Amino acid sequence: MLNMRIVSLYLPDFFEALLETLKVAALSGIFALIIGTVVGVLSTFKSKFAIIPVGIYTGFIRSTPLLVQLYFVHYGLPITGLMLTSFQSAIIAFSLNSGAYISEIVRGGLSSMDKGQAEASRALGLSWAQTMRLIILPQVFKKILSPLISQFSYLIKDTSLAAVLVIPELTYTARKIAARTYMPFESFGVPMLMYFGIYLVLALLSRLVDRKKRSSSDIRRRFGFRKVI
Repeated sequence: MLNMRIVSLYLPDFFEALLETLKVAALSGIFALIIGTVVGVLSTFKSKFAIIPVGIYTGFIRSTPLLVQLYFVHYGLPITGLMLTSFQSAIIAFSLNSGAYISEIVRGGLSSMDKGQAEASRALGLSWAQTMRLIILPQVFKKILSPLISQFSYLIKDTSLAAVLVIPELTYTARKIAARTYMPFESFGVPMLMYFGIYLVLALLSRLVDRKKRSSSDIRRRFGFRKVI
């Protein structure tokens, strides 16, 4: 049976750990989005000076375990003179890892864009940077919002690996409470419910985004609306 006394006693610790988990995920998600956008845009270039570094980065990240990447950043980089705290190491590792996957999402969104929009932008005298910032990327982010939410859901689950760097997030806190109380069911059951609750919120948000996107497409198709620049 679930020992509610233990749950209520350590519930403040779990909520504090939840905030730490969300902080790590939020900061990593912001940096990952920046990295993924830059790399995704570079992947559309035809120059080998852009394609080769992008291919090496995405290939290396996607072919190595995230746990190994965490250890490399935290214990390997100090050898080069770059001293990092556990929190900084986690942010760097999670950002680089998630950024590689986001770059593929961004690249797919860019590939789905009508090339006529870029040509029309050039005809209007807009530079490449202005076209990307004002015309292309806003539309791309609308298209890929649902996959980005899913990727953020994966990122939140991945933050559990930060426990190996002694960051007081949910998994580390659960492990510490389990060692103190000898009650692993309660200690790990509460974080599992919290992770599941976050997943449900993000899943509902993703579904709402898809539903809104489909309804907008149906309206445009029904009345023959077309996007114009």
